[in-house]
Amino acid sequence: AERIRTVADLVRAALPRKPVVVASAHKGVTDMLIDLGHQALKGAFSLEPLRERHLEIIRELGLSPAIMENLLDELSSLLQGITMVKELTPRTKDYVCSFGERLSVRTIAAYFVQAGIDAKAIDAYDLGLITDSNFGNAQPLAEADQIMHWNIRRMTGVPVITGYNGKDKNGDITTLGRNGSDYSGTIIGAAIDAEEVQIWTDVDGVMTADPAVVPGAVPLATMAFSEAGELAYYGGRVLHPATLIPAIKKDIPVRVLNT
Repeated sequence: AERIRTVADLVRAALPRKPVVVASAHKGVTDMLIDLGHQALKGAFSLEPLRERHLEIIRELGLSPAIMENLLDELSSLLQGITMVKELTPRTKDYVCSFGERLSVRTIAAYFVQAGIDAKAIDAYDLGLITDSNFGNAQPLAEADQIMHWNIRRMTGVPVITGYNGKDKNGDITTLGRNGSDYSGTIIGAAIDAEEVQIWTDVDGVMTADPAVVPGAVPLATMAFSEAGELAYYGGRVLHPATLIPAIKKDIPVRVLNT
């Protein structure tokens, strides 16, 4: 809840620049969802830990629990189906995993509205984030750019968009790979020709080394796209390896900041 309040302050300060917000699931929720899928496969599951995780945040923000009930009912029906057919396909797993972001954007947008910021929660696929059908590691299709550009540009207020999720041409929900919300951010940033993509995380930007290993590591002021891409490719955890590609294509600067 504290982080969401911080995000509201950051977005309010950026309102003159017309921010578009892309959000990930709350910390740990995607792992909980994957676990729920495997529980359902074994014949029994409990939504209570997931419900309580979200309720705790919603209550602390003074919001109504009603904002999550429809989604939790949908998730429950999906898990019941997995229990009955005893099958968890990559397609179904992506559907299960999509609920983390879908729940978080509704909480964030509801808090923004309560805090006096005109905002709307929206699923990325409803804006036109069309991907291939490579479940678990989907890639956006070329035509997605123009559709998203048109849809986002005509929206009023601050769109709060799901990261990590898309839909293929069959209408099935896909995911862009773990930590795919950063990737969603640059895909959407490139689609709308943003002046800048900001990735807000829990570290002070890209460091000279892993601060957990090298205590004297310091943040780098600037990096070339090629350097940042190489770091991501070799396991630097600040950026998803594919994150920079859309920004490179449009030459949009990516700034890594600490919430």
